[in-house]
Amino acid sequence: MTRIISNEQIAPDVFVMKIAGSYKGRMGQFYMMRADDGYRGDSYPLLSRPLSIHDKGDDFIAFLYRVHGRGTAILSRMSAGQQVLLEGPFGNGFPVLDEPGRIALVGGGMGIAPLLLAARHYAQADIYLGFSGEAFAVESLRQAVESAARVKVMNSRHRSILELLEPGWYDTILACGPAGMLKALAECTAAANDAALHDSEGYPASTRLYISTEKHMACGIGACLTCTVRTTSGNRRTCVEGPVFAAEEVDWNDLTTV
Repeated sequence: MTRIISNEQIAPDVFVMKIAGSYKGRMGQFYMMRADDGYRGDSYPLLSRPLSIHDKGDDFIAFLYRVHGRGTAILSRMSAGQQVLLEGPFGNGFPVLDEPGRIALVGGGMGIAPLLLAARHYAQADIYLGFSGEAFAVESLRQAVESAARVKVMNSRHRSILELLEPGWYDTILACGPAGMLKALAECTAAANDAALHDSEGYPASTRLYISTEKHMACGIGACLTCTVRTTSGNRRTCVEGPVFAAEEVDWNDLTTV
């Protein structure tokens, strides 16, 4: 069991839980979390909840989560000093690139959760954040990069953060968010890679796009197969081979089908 340092509400139904201890994990990986046995009670859901690593230091790890169902509702009511069970880290995470070139981080809604750790690694990144409701965790991201001006935010139910982004300008893009947003970004990036602009002065030869998928999962270790993603090389498990995939590998019709 691990001890909660803080569990702060930062927006309606959105919390950041900070937990004491030294933990492994890279940007884009996740842990499975649940309240300890003494707190859960008879009505607690059987399965743990997958939560992306939001931030990490020498003596803490933090998770950004939204209340969605009984499990996360119970987590949201926990306070400093209480304990949770953590298992992980799981998944393959975002790539650690020695030469990322010009890099952008793109997040939609709760998809911003893994971007803070990515921003700490790629402090030179431009960051694009889209929200359909109240924005959150923006200031932490501004503090993580070289300049607050690198962070661009769109708060709208009718417009997309992709309106502010020119994918072809970047060598590397790391993205997480709703499947529809990721599909649109993949299409824009593929179009840019096919366009003549990559022959223009100042533009890279091509843009690499890595996306982190948001899928329901039960076990976190690849046994239950509930988080399968169809790719060009067959079905892949989000919790093991993912959640991060190269965009060109993904069958977008499958991922965006509800």
